[in-house]
Amino acid sequence: MSEGLEYLGTAFGLIYLLLAICEQRICWIAGASASVIFFFVFLNSGLAAQAVLQVYYVAIAVHGWMVWGTVDDKTPVSKLPKRNHASLIALWALVSVGTVSVAGQLSNTVVWFDSLTSWGGVVATWLVARKFLGAWIYWVVIDTASALLYLSQDLKATAVLYGVYTALAAVAWYKWRQSSANSKAS
Repeated sequence: MSEGLEYLGTAFGLIYLLLAICEQRICWIAGASASVIFFFVFLNSGLAAQAVLQVYYVAIAVHGWMVWGTVDDKTPVSKLPKRNHASLIALWALVSVGTVSVAGQLSNTVVWFDSLTSWGGVVATWLVARKFLGAWIYWVVIDTASALLYLSQDLKATAVLYGVYTALAAVAWYKWRQSSANSKAS
């Protein structure tokens, strides 16, 4: 059953990302669906932080749905100031270290990857919901690390999904960069 859920979550995850790349508001429905499914997949695999992250993803899907507006009121892609990136990365690192410390698992590599990728996902998803171009650079890094984490936990389909996510995040960055340039030219 868990493997079937993993494949179903993978399908919804791909649909989410392809729609997000094309700036389609409905991506958030597919994303929320994938997150509900992956909550159970990760819970059954012992990846607690990844499971909790899925709850956040559902909440941010609601936020993204609202922020992205309607078909007639398309939210433009924009850039986050560089100083804000430094603050986000510092916060990401501090919260990740704090999470691992509280868990008392300082020497556990899986817990480190779980924490870093989970909190990185929080940051990157918020950036996508706000349509900040730099979100996709974060995702390239996070998705690569996540694929390695999932492989270590024998979640092969999910690891492949995150490998594909890595490539698609690069495509998304390119497309959103074009969209940003086009909206400035208008």
